[in-house]
Amino acid sequence: MLSSVPARRRLPPRTVKEYPKVTRTVRASFAAASVVAGLLLSGCTVNAPAPVVPSDTAASQPAAEEPGAPADASTPAETNPSGGYWPAGVQVVQNPQLGHVVADGEGFTLYRFDDDTASPSTTTCYGDCATTWPPVLTRNKIVYTGIDQALLGTTTRDDGSLQVTLGGWPLYRFSGDTEPGQINGEAVGGVWFTAAPDGTKANGDE
Repeated sequence: MLSSVPARRRLPPRTVKEYPKVTRTVRASFAAASVVAGLLLSGCTVNAPAPVVPSDTAASQPAAEEPGAPADASTPAETNPSGGYWPAGVQVVQNPQLGHVVADGEGFTLYRFDDDTASPSTTTCYGDCATTWPPVLTRNKIVYTGIDQALLGTTTRDDGSLQVTLGGWPLYRFSGDTEPGQINGEAVGGVWFTAAPDGTKANGDE
């Protein structure tokens, strides 16, 4: 006699929800993108160096040439009708009384005037003064020997000519010096003094 076997109950099929797989390639791309983004963000905070701005004082300095360079076309004999002359250059020489002093290319001593100013460079010697004390002029080129180029400059006179300055002080020659090396203008009137190589008064004059 066959026993009756109850029929199996058929269950509905299971549904499995599939999620997209994150592969190593995708993860690597994510990481690379993060690194790039980080670099871009950090680049925005980097301070760039400040631009170099030319100094205003450079424009007031004439072109200077070291020894051996061709001298200016001007000659020591060339004079300015309103006072002054164009020497071949300026140099440092040894004076027995004052030590190192400044002279022109011919060896004539150069002087500075207490009534002038060095900052800003201003000349006050005109008329008869400029006849007795001829200003040292330049056409924007100075041949020099033994002088720091940074100390050389010019100031514009009333007639538009350029007067050589040293350490800011306008330079002059004295008409009373008739031979190179003389210092007859030293301490004249208590306001005229021989110029030292740095533009100060030679021999430490106060």
